[in-house]
Amino acid sequence: MLVSRITARSSSLIKTSTLPSLSYIPIPKAYSTYPIDESAKTIRHLQFKNRIPFEKGLRIQEKLARVQLDMKDIHSKIQKKLTDLQKEHVNATINENEKKIIDNILAMKPNPIVLTFEFEPTYTGGKRVKKVITKEQMAAFEEFVPLEQKKNPKPKFVQVERGGQITFHGPGQMVAYIIMDLKSFHDYPAKCLVSDIEQATINTLENIPIGEEKLHLKTMRTENTGVWTKTGGKIASLGIHVRRSITTHGVAINVNPDLSYLNSFEMCGLSNAKATSIKDQVPDANITVEDVAITFVKELAKLLGVKRVERMQADDINLDQ
Repeated sequence: MLVSRITARSSSLIKTSTLPSLSYIPIPKAYSTYPIDESAKTIRHLQFKNRIPFEKGLRIQEKLARVQLDMKDIHSKIQKKLTDLQKEHVNATINENEKKIIDNILAMKPNPIVLTFEFEPTYTGGKRVKKVITKEQMAAFEEFVPLEQKKNPKPKFVQVERGGQITFHGPGQMVAYIIMDLKSFHDYPAKCLVSDIEQATINTLENIPIGEEKLHLKTMRTENTGVWTKTGGKIASLGIHVRRSITTHGVAINVNPDLSYLNSFEMCGLSNAKATSIKDQVPDANITVEDVAITFVKELAKLLGVKRVERMQADDINLDQ
């Protein structure tokens, strides 16, 4: 895989459920897909190293998703116009200049983008809690500060449009948002992207480098969405949102967060499940959020059949205007 670097400047909430079964679930053969649009042959990794507010990350994601959606509208209008022209005038053709203009417009389709962040403390509610969570419950999240975090800001509660229930985002956690057109890949429905995000996370925790060695942290899937350790801890949460085949949101991988944020409330509707992290599982491993971000994007690209990743440090680029 070619990787080029471009320098630039979650009190009980959900109905009680049981601990997920942690026996290994057979992982199906990696879903075979590949880019069918030229634009999808390169993934752009926009990496934010500095910790930022969660709402800012959401705004950046929405603006980039809007670009994808707007371009999809343009493509659709062009194709409809050409189809209508052919129906009205069976023998009609477009001249070379018109064809060149249309080809140039179609070639402007954005690449798939992966945004990676480390956020300030934030609890987020997915679609499954949107209509049932109360103001009192939201306030409980926003008033909670672990003992070792008393000097830090209180967390916020933000409702988002992804699937799932309550999750936490904050320091020591790598969050990746995946903005891509599913129709740019061969036979690739949303459920396959979810599967590939899980597998990319599993592969990341196995293959992330530690000097000349690899982490080799063994993780697995269960009947519950996410990635789990063999001892039953949840190490990654995920949820995506799809609009007209354009995806947003993605995955949060626990690197070295204060686990009190995640284990003092019921996360993901699983009352007995506890969160864990890379630091919790392998205390001597000096793994950073940045390390996890870089490896995750590479592993996801492999599963998508994409051979080129372009990484840009995006902290100094004003994408929030």
